[in-house]
Amino acid sequence: MARKVTYKRRPNNSGTVVKLSGKRRKPYCAKITSEEYDLVTGKKKQVPIGTFETELEALNALSLYHLTVNKQINDKEAKELSPDIFNKVKERHDSKVPTFKEIFDILDKEELSSLSKSALYGYRSWIKHFEQVYNRKITNISLQDLQFIFDNDKCGQGTKIHMKVLCTKIFKYAVIHKYINRDDDYTEYISCGKDEDSKKHYAFSYDEIQCLREENTDMAKIVLIYIYSGLRANELLNIDRNDIHIDEICNDDGIERKVSYFYTGSKTQAGKNRIVPIHDSIKDYVIELLLCENKRLIDRSYVSFNNICFLEYLTNLNMKHTIHDTRVTFTTLCQLNNVDVFSRKRVLGHKMKDITFDTYTDTVINKLFVEINKIKA
Repeated sequence: MARKVTYKRRPNNSGTVVKLSGKRRKPYCAKITSEEYDLVTGKKKQVPIGTFETELEALNALSLYHLTVNKQINDKEAKELSPDIFNKVKERHDSKVPTFKEIFDILDKEELSSLSKSALYGYRSWIKHFEQVYNRKITNISLQDLQFIFDNDKCGQGTKIHMKVLCTKIFKYAVIHKYINRDDDYTEYISCGKDEDSKKHYAFSYDEIQCLREENTDMAKIVLIYIYSGLRANELLNIDRNDIHIDEICNDDGIERKVSYFYTGSKTQAGKNRIVPIHDSIKDYVIELLLCENKRLIDRSYVSFNNICFLEYLTNLNMKHTIHDTRVTFTTLCQLNNVDVFSRKRVLGHKMKDITFDTYTDTVINKLFVEINKIKA
């Protein structure tokens, strides 16, 4: 009787080979140790990568699996060593690897959900640019694949920079969870190109502001509200009526006044949940257009408002401006009318970069209201 062949014990966490019960054509099962833990025993689960006719074949499959996963040999070399075993190991390994979109969906639930509403909206819009690699395994996406997307996308450089940040997050997740090797994270080499269409923001001129007043249309009034409040585009769109305060009695500086203000904010920590005074020149517009019971002009998405309302309206008036130009105009008006720096930054939602102002100075509504009304309408 032939003597049973015994094999040297494998190192810890390198997998194992077990013989299955019953009469089988392939009784030897090769198992690897996964990163998942058994809820009952608390030990790492063992996942089968295939069954084999002999114990030696199963042991070779484990060795081949680890050599391939740890990048000690490439796929071509592994396939030359043992085509059948390689194909079986490859199939098992690929079945666990998530796609580009699947990793994003995981990040969306675990990490991105804690971001601000505007930041989350940004990530969910940037992922749409990668639709052609949605269903590709993360291990099968090359630098050339991603660079092709960046080179052929017609969006601006700013958007491409955000897209690159998103790619970095997705590939970092793949590295941490050992779907790819650290050397396979090549997102830092993605080129966002030059922003040839980059344009400087220009403030509305005095004549343009006067033109808007003379137009006296609902859209002109909305643009003026933006100009005299300094709000970001999304901070005014869909604003809750309960966050608009008109003629409230305030004496937080010792002098009783009737003040009007927005309670809004987004994007940065300094910009969230802040007081934005309503300039006297736009108070009637706010009451008429933002506190009305019917659907308001601002009750729509940014894309809809920007493309259908804002840009189209200004084009008809022969004005070339972006929504952000209203914020630039507000800053310019503050400078020209000597509004103090503290009030200006508080209203705009900018960080002071001064521990005294940022930590020890409370927002005084009366002070902000008085300073903003220094601006001559």
